[in-house]
Amino acid sequence: MSVLVLTIFLSLLLVSLFVLLFIGERRRKGFGSPEQDALLPFEDEDEDPRQDT
Repeated sequence: MSVLVLTIFLSLLLVSLFVLLFIGERRRKGFGSPEQDALLPFEDEDEDPRQDT
């Protein structure tokens, strides 16, 4: 019976860790997608994307 309690405790601990890390990552990066992140190296830092030249 004590093994079951230990297993449930560790499972809840891992779930809570995952949720905290997931929320922290979403707050840090905002709402992006992997496709947008893959295009970031091609973006010029000097140009303003709102200007049409």
